[in-house]
Amino acid sequence: MSNLQRGMSKTSRVSRRSFLGAGGLVAAGLSLPAVTPVSRARADEAARSDPPARNLIFMVSDGMSTGTLQLADLAVRMRTGRSSRWIEVIRNPRSAPAQVFRAVMDTSSADSLVTDSAAASTAWGIGELVHNDRIGLTPDGRFPTPILVHAQQSGRATGLVTTTRLSHATPAGFIANCPGTRDDEDGIAAQMLERKPDLLLGGGGVFFTHERLAAWGDLAVVRTRDELAAHRPKSERPRLAGIFAEQHMAFEMDRPAAQPSLAEMTEFALRFLESRSAALGGSGFLVQIEGGRVDHAAHRNDAGSLLRDQIAFDEAIGAALDFAAGRDDTLIVITTDHGNANPGLTDYGSAGAEGFEKLLAARRSFEWIEAQLAAMDSPPSAERIGSLIEEATAIGLESAEVDVLSRWLRGQAVDPFRIANKTLGPIGSVLANHTKVAFLSTNHTADYVEVTAIGPRAGLLPPFLNMAQMHGFIVSALDLPPARPI
Repeated sequence: MSNLQRGMSKTSRVSRRSFLGAGGLVAAGLSLPAVTPVSRARADEAARSDPPARNLIFMVSDGMSTGTLQLADLAVRMRTGRSSRWIEVIRNPRSAPAQVFRAVMDTSSADSLVTDSAAASTAWGIGELVHNDRIGLTPDGRFPTPILVHAQQSGRATGLVTTTRLSHATPAGFIANCPGTRDDEDGIAAQMLERKPDLLLGGGGVFFTHERLAAWGDLAVVRTRDELAAHRPKSERPRLAGIFAEQHMAFEMDRPAAQPSLAEMTEFALRFLESRSAALGGSGFLVQIEGGRVDHAAHRNDAGSLLRDQIAFDEAIGAALDFAAGRDDTLIVITTDHGNANPGLTDYGSAGAEGFEKLLAARRSFEWIEAQLAAMDSPPSAERIGSLIEEATAIGLESAEVDVLSRWLRGQAVDPFRIANKTLGPIGSVLANHTKVAFLSTNHTADYVEVTAIGPRAGLLPPFLNMAQMHGFIVSALDLPPARPI
């Protein structure tokens, strides 16, 4: 019996008892209790009578399908014998620092059943559904005040933490209003700096240039993990930008020692913002923390990187939960902006467990494979393709599988589902023969998604909500006064 099977059998024994004693899906934490209008109204009234949250830690695993959450939990249980931090607070709410509430969220945008990150984060940021590709711009051409600016107006410290470029869609939706599309990252970066958040940590040096950052005299800059760890705010430069990559930060699997992990950035951000809040008068802080490369791994159908980056996000959840332990002023919201590619472990018995163990042996991301292929003057030989895949994944492909990839690299569609031929989808499909983890597509999906809220006024979270209603929940939980126009 494998380590994974032993871990799973231990969990299943608990689950069977729970199913018999308390009703299967509810006991396993896989469904929400029925809520009548009367009980919901009473819950809202009780939650509103609680003091508002001073601090909000809003955590986003970008592009996280439910299968991603489950696969990462399997991997953590195999490695540690315990659940992931996110699943643990769902399964055992008493392990959380405060009461836990859950919801299901509809991710549709104003013009698409399948949203993109720009429309999703903007809906959270301004409280209105918008078109895909838009940042802070309503369908009728207005620029409402984004939630980070609104929080600043209430005297709170603010921050954005991400593993993508800081000017990317999800961070941008909380702070920016862009007259064009999300692709104007240069303009978004300039506007972010103009709006003066207290903390920026992530990638994107191509837009957050040395010259652009130097123009802000009160902004300190760090560029490595060691510099971040050593940073101490100075009165003349109380704000901080940590720019750790020219483009996106590396996938967790490829992360160099000079780049901090998402958990390290989270730990730093919470300490920094609490200190900054005290300097600003003690009103608290609002920070968005994004595991942005989960989405990029899903687009590539890169199951190994998907797991590693989701686990890195879960470790950041752990940092947030540890920060909130023993205090009653901090609300944590954990969610995703949409599903992506809908991965799942899809074989029975020992074949599924053994395949999953192979997946955990991966050494390099598909981005690394992509870079090797891009550096070649012509399509690689079948032998070279096979050796690249094996170097990255520790999986030796069969000759028929290598032949499929050779034809795809020469421009042939090898999957009758056309979307599956995009990005690096065929590599993921071939590897699924070995890992037993397969993907639906290389695109976002229209799934309803999980929301978990922990802390003061978490009970105001509706059991079912759309993206724009999340904004109202945040405003109510923090008891923000009406936003001033920008």
